[in-house]
Amino acid sequence: MSIKESTESKQPLRLNFNERSDFTSPLEQKYNFDGGIWQYPDRKPLEQLLAGRYGLKPSQVFCTNGGDEAIMILMRILKECSPLILPLPAFSQYVWGVESWQLEANLIEGNKDLTIDMDATLNALRATTNSVVIITRPNNPSGELISLSNLLEIIETAKDNNSWVFLDEAYIEFSDEQSVACSLLAQNDDPYNAQYDNLVILRTLSKAYGLAGIRLGYLLGAEKLISEFEKRCAPFNVATPTLNIAMEALSKSNQEDVDNYCLTIRSNRNQLFNELKSRNINVLPSQANFLVLQLPINQSIAVESFLARNGIMVRSFCDASLTNNLTNNMTNCLRVTIPFNMSKLSSLLKQALYPDLICLDMDGVLIDTSGSYDATVIATVKKLSGTTIALDDIEQLKSKGGFNNDWVLSQQLLSNLGKEYDLEEVIKVFQQIYLGENNDGLVQNEQVIINQSLVKLIKDSTAAITNTSFAIAFAIVTGRPLIEATAGANFIGLEQLKLISLDCVENAKPSPEGIKKLQDSYSAFSWMCGDNPDDMQAANASNSLAIGIANEQNKQQALYLAGADFVLNDINELENWLCPLK
Repeated sequence: MSIKESTESKQPLRLNFNERSDFTSPLEQKYNFDGGIWQYPDRKPLEQLLAGRYGLKPSQVFCTNGGDEAIMILMRILKECSPLILPLPAFSQYVWGVESWQLEANLIEGNKDLTIDMDATLNALRATTNSVVIITRPNNPSGELISLSNLLEIIETAKDNNSWVFLDEAYIEFSDEQSVACSLLAQNDDPYNAQYDNLVILRTLSKAYGLAGIRLGYLLGAEKLISEFEKRCAPFNVATPTLNIAMEALSKSNQEDVDNYCLTIRSNRNQLFNELKSRNINVLPSQANFLVLQLPINQSIAVESFLARNGIMVRSFCDASLTNNLTNNMTNCLRVTIPFNMSKLSSLLKQALYPDLICLDMDGVLIDTSGSYDATVIATVKKLSGTTIALDDIEQLKSKGGFNNDWVLSQQLLSNLGKEYDLEEVIKVFQQIYLGENNDGLVQNEQVIINQSLVKLIKDSTAAITNTSFAIAFAIVTGRPLIEATAGANFIGLEQLKLISLDCVENAKPSPEGIKKLQDSYSAFSWMCGDNPDDMQAANASNSLAIGIANEQNKQQALYLAGADFVLNDINELENWLCPLK
């Protein structure tokens, strides 16, 4: 474009705002901005469109640079003018704002079921004049939709005490109930006769419209309140490309697409909610585009890890330092956004929460072998080398992975001492020490770790797999030879479980061969519990939820490095996870 071509434009030559008005950027031609980006933006046409959409005056509408700008201005108003009443749980930006702006605020702790405490909120409103109460409907992070009657009671109670309500409706399009909030701003469709003049509503194009990247939010409310936001905002706060995209987003044709999308999300949400409830998973009712799962905190961490390993990111509230004290009752929760296509999420959640198959390592998980196998390794090395090694030497080598087999472990420890032996010779000495002449060797030192209550749970579940779709099959995947594995299963009282021993596979752990054999027999929706890095690597290779077992920090760290989704102190903690079996 030449200067001559630009200056001959039919548009007036604007020389009053120091803009690049007569030689616009070539980017304006490269990208269809549908309007001059050389000039400062004007949000008024969009505000007029929104006013007409909701039956309001343009002065009752204010467009912002995302909902975040509206919230930041709200924080400034609160700092300057009013105390805040904030029922919990609440959106993190509100809680962060209280701390960042050092606001005078009353944070109302939520109920145990993560609903807001209506009585406490109303009492706080009655006790605090000239205040502002923030209500999010549907709530983020819980998904709760307070009833219309409760909302009206809050608005009216606030009005009686010269206070006003900031109503966040960022997720309202996903609700089964349509918003009625706008009707509260104009009585009988008359924008000059507001039913409630103490109400401001926040909306956004980030959620249902899928336009988080353009940063467009807007406020609807009483003129006197909207003007307080406008006079505190930055000039030209919303960019021209954003305004143009927003105008198109609000068109009739695009609105049909948004409506159809929200209909699918509501259906998917309700379907997943019903499925989780049928499996006795504690999931909160939601009218937003997400569900909140309340799990044992360790299981919550494991599920988040497993989903991330499979390419699905969810919001965890397990780390209280990262959740801005949303509420104490959120610390064991996962928030899962509902996707348009549900198949991947559904199958992975099924595997993570109620698997069809749980594989159990034997040594160090079901049986304490520190006085048998570990002691035999030490004795074998002593007999063949004359050197007494420490238990730490064994653990250090095991932590590197590849040494789940105690025969191979013993051979490597001997090699580290400069003593080279064929594996057959190591096995012969090892077995003599472990078994003795008539099972009177160190094998006698073994002790059962697993509680009898969990043994019964495992037995009952495995026996029920032919009678109910909710039962879980348990199996043992061990590096023991078959004879010793069978003896171990009998010793525990789990002789009826399917058993994969060293003799059943060509490749022992960390190969996933044993787990995959069981997956072929039962289901790919599996977990693997083990105390060795090889167990975790086998779990990952078979895409099983990887549960480590260790009660020492260095061992736990080794398991996490090998791919554990979570590490329990002992196998008996697993009982709290098995929600569907209780």
